Amino acid sequence: MAGIQDLEGKTVVVTGGGSGIGGGMIRRFAKQGMQIVVADIEGDSAERAAKALREQGARAIGVACDVSKRSDVAGLADAAIAEFGAVDVACNNAGIFFGGKLREFTEGDWEWTMSVNLMGVVHGSTIFGQHMAERGSGHIVNTASIGGWAPDPNCAPYTTSKFAVVGFSEALRRDLEEDGVGVSILCPGPVATGMAKADRLRPASAGPSAATSLAAEPVMAVGMPPDDVGDLVIDGIRENATYVFTHPDFGVAFEPRFEEMRRALARAPKPRTGDVSPEDLS
Repeated sequence: MAGIQDLEGKTVVVTGGGSGIGGGMIRRFAKQGMQIVVADIEGDSAERAAKALREQGARAIGVACDVSKRSDVAGLADAAIAEFGAVDVACNNAGIFFGGKLREFTEGDWEWTMSVNLMGVVHGSTIFGQHMAERGSGHIVNTASIGGWAPDPNCAPYTTSKFAVVGFSEALRRDLEEDGVGVSILCPGPVATGMAKADRLRPASAGPSAATSLAAEPVMAVGMPPDDVGDLVIDGIRENATYVFTHPDFGVAFEPRFEEMRRALARAPKPRTGDVSPEDLS
């Protein structure tokens, strides 16, 4: 299935669009002549980002949205459709990060991470995916991470959520393909964002924790510019790429895992008559 080649005049929704990777996306989408819905849990940030786009001649609105709440994402879709008539591209990008010792992460750490990083993607994908499937066209971009391929025990909730986003998005891509809807999985490495300041977003319901987003600060400080990520996302949409990676050299971090899998597969018993074949799973 071909991707969307001409983005001009089409509508895109970006969660976590008030800053960081989302901010890079919306600026690059604006240069393509798209109509933009900037969504962010910090409504002031969403509106400031949308205002900056309007001052440059783009059509844009800001919407406060907590992606962990399905009702908020449904309201976001309603606002986008009411303003622009339809949604052509949805970027489920909002996410949080914090680091610490695996054995010390609290239940609140796990629940908060999964509610935003995974369920935020699930909510956006299913709500906007249904809208696009009914129209017979569209594209979804889900933000995972290099951490969705190379696990790190120092940010176990984060990497677990991103592994889940990769798996969910691969299934989503296969599900929506017959409806004319593409799905790409954005897997960024270090990007110069404010992710190290995510502690300020921690809800009271998550309780106290020794884990902190400041663990990301050294990596974010030397990361890729967010606008460059936006360019890669646009290329991915046009190609209907399954994966969009920002740092190809990080592939070496995946190899030990893949090699261990290859060795394990080689030791597995040969299939017997009546066993499920790989073709049965495709």
